[in-house]
This record gives sequence, C-alpha cells and structure tokens, in this order.
Amino acid sequence: MRPFLLAILLLIAAAAPAQTLPADLIHAGYNWDVKRRQRLPISAEDAELPALILRDFTSLEYYYDKGRKDFRLFATEHRIVRVNSSDGIERFNKIVVPVLESGAAVDIKARTISPRGEVHEVKAADMKELKDQEGGRGFRVFAVDGVEKGSEVEYFYTRERPFNHFGNEVLQSEIASRDVVFELISPETLTFEARVYHGPEAKVDTTMAGRRALRLTLKTVPALREEAFANVSAQRTRVEYKLAYMASRGQVRQFTWADASQFLYRNMTALSKDDVKAVAKVLAAAKLPTVGPLPERIAAAENYVKLNFNLEEGATPALPQVVATHNAPEAGFTHLLAAIYRTLGIEFELVVTSGREANPFDGSFDTWDYLDHFALYFPGTGQFLAPGRPDYRYGMLPAEWTAGSGLFIKGVSLGNIESAVGKVKEIPALAAEQSPHDIDVTVAFSPDLSNSTLQLRQTLGGYPAMQIQPFWALIPEDKRTELMQQLQKSVVPDATNFQKLGVRNVERGTNPLAKPFIIESQLESASLLDKAGPRYLFKIGTLLGPQTELYQKEERQFDVENDNNRRYVRTIRFDVPAGYAVRNLKDLNVDVKAGGDAGKPDFDFRSSFVQEGQTVTVTVAENYRQVRWPKADFEAFRAVVNAAANFNKVVLVLDKKS
Repeated sequence: MRPFLLAILLLIAAAAPAQTLPADLIHAGYNWDVKRRQRLPISAEDAELPALILRDFTSLEYYYDKGRKDFRLFATEHRIVRVNSSDGIERFNKIVVPVLESGAAVDIKARTISPRGEVHEVKAADMKELKDQEGGRGFRVFAVDGVEKGSEVEYFYTRERPFNHFGNEVLQSEIASRDVVFELISPETLTFEARVYHGPEAKVDTTMAGRRALRLTLKTVPALREEAFANVSAQRTRVEYKLAYMASRGQVRQFTWADASQFLYRNMTALSKDDVKAVAKVLAAAKLPTVGPLPERIAAAENYVKLNFNLEEGATPALPQVVATHNAPEAGFTHLLAAIYRTLGIEFELVVTSGREANPFDGSFDTWDYLDHFALYFPGTGQFLAPGRPDYRYGMLPAEWTAGSGLFIKGVSLGNIESAVGKVKEIPALAAEQSPHDIDVTVAFSPDLSNSTLQLRQTLGGYPAMQIQPFWALIPEDKRTELMQQLQKSVVPDATNFQKLGVRNVERGTNPLAKPFIIESQLESASLLDKAGPRYLFKIGTLLGPQTELYQKEERQFDVENDNNRRYVRTIRFDVPAGYAVRNLKDLNVDVKAGGDAGKPDFDFRSSFVQEGQTVTVTVAENYRQVRWPKADFEAFRAVVNAAANFNKVVLVLDKKS
C-alpha cells in the first residue's frame, strides 16, 4: 500500500532527481580514516565468528534543494566488516546499493585490509557492476576483489533515496555489530521524531548548527539467532521515524492517525461518476442478494470479486481500469469491495495494519510506515475480511495481521459533509478451535502381523487449510494424486497400495472456517509393527505425524509467539491381535498443561485410551489457545510441546498370551 500513500506526500518534488550529489550535504566530504593501515583489534572469541561488523554507520539527511525548491533525502552508509571464514567472504565480497530508478548518482568507495596490513582500495570506476537476481532493477551490485580470510572489507557510499516523511532502519541482524550509529538530520524547519524498538532512546544532537539531528549510538549489538516459536525479525533493534512538525504549520502535529483516517477513508470510499458506473457494471453482473442473513450477503460479494478479479500489485487501483481489466492491486480490491458494500447498505469500518512478523503495529507512535495492509471490519457481525487477499475468505485475516493492533476507520456524516474518525484497536486472533488439524485413523493388522491396513482421514480447517485448500483448483489433474499421497505420507511415511484416495471441500472460493479441507484414504503400511522375539512393537506414536521438539540448550531469547492459535485432535483405533495383550497401555495416558485454568488451559497436551474387548480407542487432544507466552515461564510451554514430541515415540508392546 505504501506506493499509494507516497502519491500524496506533501513535500514530494515533481522534477526528476539530479544526477550529481549536492556539495553542501553534511557528509558530502565523508571519508574513512585514510591513515589507517592495520585492521581494527578484535577478541579471540570474535575471531571465531564467520564475520563481525566493526562499524555500522547510517546517516539520513533531509535536504532542501534551493535550485529545485523542494526537499530531497540522502543516505550515507559506512561499514567495516571483518570476514573470518569462507561464508563471511561470500556474504561480504559484494556491495549492494539500492538506487533510484532514475539512476541518481551514487558516491561509493571500498577497500580491503589484509591480515598482513596490505590495503587495496577499489574506486567506483574500477568496481565490477553485476546484475542482481531481480534483473538489476532498483539495485547496483559491486564486486570487491582481493578478500581473504581475516580481511576487513570497508566501504561507504552516499546515495539519494526516495523522499518519504516516515521510514525505518533495522540495526540488528544475525551478524554481531560494534560501533553502531544511526542519525537523522533535517533542516530546522522540519522536526522528526524517532522511536527505537529493542534499544535505547534516540537523543537530540545539538551540535549541528542550523539543522536538527536525532542520533542513536550503540557500542555493541548482539547477533540474533533463530528461535522456534518466535518472530525473530520483529525483535531486531530498529528505528521508526516520522515527520512530526513543520515550521510553516506551527505546532500542529503532522501525519497523525486522524490525518491518516480521513485520507485513507476518502480514497477508499469516494466515487467519481466513472467509478459509480464501474461499480454498477460489477453489480449488474454479480446479481448479489440484497436480503437475507448479513454474513451470507457479505460473503457473496467477496466471493464474486475474488473469483472474477486478479491480484496484480503493479496494476492501477482506479476502479474504471480495475473493472475493465479485472486486475487490481490490494488498494483496488479494497476500493471495489468498499464501494459494493456501501451500495448494498452494509456497514463496515476500514482497518489498516502491518504484519507482526517484522514491524508490529504500534498505536502509540503515529508513523504511517505501519499502514501496510487493508482489512474490512463489519460491526454487524464482529468479523473481518481481507479484501486484497484472494486466498482468504470472510472471517479470516492472514495470521500475522491478527493478535495485534490496527487503525479502525469509521465514516461519519456532519450534515452534508462526510468525514472519518479513526481509533487504534485490537485485531483478535482466531480461536484455536477454528484452526483444526485433526487425524482419524483406524488400523487393522494383517493375520500374520506383517502388514497393516489403515483408514486415514485428515481434516484441516482455518489456517492449516490455507496451505492447500485455496490453491487446489489450480493444481493440474495429473499432479493431484501424487500430492494427496504426499499429504497422507506425512502421517504414514511408508504408505503404499492406496486403494481409496479422495478430497472434499476443494471448490474455488470455499471458506475453510465453514468447510474444512478433508482428505481420506485407505492405504497399507509395513512399518507400524516390528517383531522383537516373541512380541511385537506397535509404533502408535508415529500416527500423530511429525512433531516439533523444543530441546534447546541455549537460554531462551524471546517470549513465545505462535503464528496462530490452533488445535489438534487425533483418534486412533486398533484391534489387539488375537492371542496378544498390550503390556503398556498406560503409556498412552498423558496430561500436560500450562496457563489458564485446569478446565481450559492456555496450552495442553492430553491423551487417553478406552479398551472395549480387543478394540482400543486412543484420543489425543493438543491445544494452543494463546498466541503469546512469557519467556519467564518458557519451561511450562516447552513441556506441552515436548509432550507431543515424546508421544511421537510411544511404542506399545504386544505380548503373546501365555
């Protein structure tokens, strides 16, 4: 959505960027330490790392161009990297510089310092410019020759960036950093504010005469490591910044949530004469119901649009072109569905948010950088809809948009004037029961116990179904059987002789909340039973399918954060072979829980069995009813996860009766 927002920024210049960098930029004469001939010192421990960033300097300068009479944005970035391994060399022997499509100038220098103190400078004119994997659009990639283990790679450049009133800089990665500096410089007429996440507050630098500056200095920034059940990218130290005040407008705060609410609502709901005609054309073709239950009317409009229009982010959002081409970006889908619902008299609120996987929406800091994704909220039903996601249906949003906040925008009428008000509110996650992945399996052992025949059904609803159900109709017929077999082999890896195999609820537009994806089959397996002398070993635990294990030795870095709430119910039936008895049925009884109350904990893994004659029925229920859990109580959560992994290893011992 940001390209759509960029079109309205008040200070953007209409003229093309100049091809030379202004001589009076703060860092126009930026340079490295020209006298330095030796590598910077590091510890023995740091020398064992694949790479280490020894300086990470980023300066953003908002610059008033008197000749063009507009504002521009320039970035100066300086990195010194020690590379200690082949992996480190591979990562840092190229310099990737994002550039404007206009080809605005980049002032770049690079050098290497070898372990022997040999300095090799590579000037921009001598650098080998490579094509990036995306075809060279938006980036210039330079190769740096002469990099060896133990070398330092040092480079800096100044480039022009697209002008924006808000943005962010990420200051942490999987590579440890030292001497990390971020600064934002602007003319005194512009006042920016910054919010630092997972780091100290940015300070106002008062040493730059005639300019305002924000600065953040960090001596060390540790490397982030991947961690299960965590959104690691969202935990990175980063800076969000925005233009808050302009001297020409006094003490009136700029780009507030109120401003965003009015702008977005106007642009997503206003209709020109041509827009009205385009919407009328869609309604005439769709023949949507105008009476009946509200959820059905909402879903009918959504289904028609998503089945008849294609998502194309490069397309125009203008409704006449959307209707003519049947192609639209996310904003185009939102505008069209909003117009249809208004025409049908269905009340909704426009919701705008960001994904929590990298930059979670923070309602306390009103940067429009968070306004990434559109949703619609229907007060009459309390449900949401993702207009620009053709794979989702009414009642579901992408999981990463939920369990966080968003800007809810409601239209209001003041006499003949229509306006909008916005409020930051919570976007709830779906309940665990709405995202099931259930397994029902009946096992019949062959008379000689050399093989097993299984009736296997998997039921996927909510988010588990989203991996396959919306796309089933797009899978070629000749590939579907293979895919169905692979799905069943996720439970029974050695499955053979598929005698029955089929799926249900795979029609285009099916809502997984109402109709889950179901796959059923009859198959055979030779690996469920192992002979051990006079007894047999039944690997019943494997019928849960693969389970995540949380046996990490390192101290937990972050709070637990699940992608979504979910539940698993597995029912396993089998007849004990004639002449045999099961020695250890009690191993099937497990009860591990964390949080909440005893009757409905936040997380739990419970299994039990019932035996009637020779028939044993095992029921396993596993629930994750909260998206987040504090790392201070991580062991309780880990116990639930590992209970499932441990059950995966349960083996029943079949003893021959004496």
